[in-house]
Amino acid sequence: LAALIVEKTTDYPSAEYSLVEDVALHFTCLMDRLNEQRLFQPDLCDVDIVLVQHKSIFPAHKGVLAAYSQFFHSLFTQNKQLQRVELSLEALTSQGLQQILNFIYTSKLLVNSCNVQDVLNAAAVLQMNNIASSCQDLLDTRSLSLATDMALPAEGSLGVFLPLLLFLYLSF
Repeated sequence: LAALIVEKTTDYPSAEYSLVEDVALHFTCLMDRLNEQRLFQPDLCDVDIVLVQHKSIFPAHKGVLAAYSQFFHSLFTQNKQLQRVELSLEALTSQGLQQILNFIYTSKLLVNSCNVQDVLNAAAVLQMNNIASSCQDLLDTRSLSLATDMALPAEGSLGVFLPLLLFLYLSF
């Protein structure tokens, strides 16, 4: 651990100091610990994201998800006691959601020709437009090509079906 920087903040009425850690180091350490909780101590997480069709469960932290995804922000704001989110949507795969969660917790997103469509779909559903547009750019510039002849969803098509295919299970 790095030593804290000592900064004098005031002399009057008595001396006061701030102990400050490098901001980048502080937040990297915080996110590393939250990621470790997500991966190895799921009892410290406060929500389970469940992909019904894939029978996959992803423990996470509501505050972390809400900070990065407008979808989760809206969901958790409207349902404050929500502890389990069941998603039944063909566009969401375990691989795509896993990559998005890895990005949220580590700032690193690994995309390749095998997963770019899954990541793009997950980003679109979760309203993470910067990721969706970056994946689409990789496809448009042919930096990556799809591993199969999958057709790209029409622009906005996920938004039309999302309310019909999204199921929430409220746990109190």
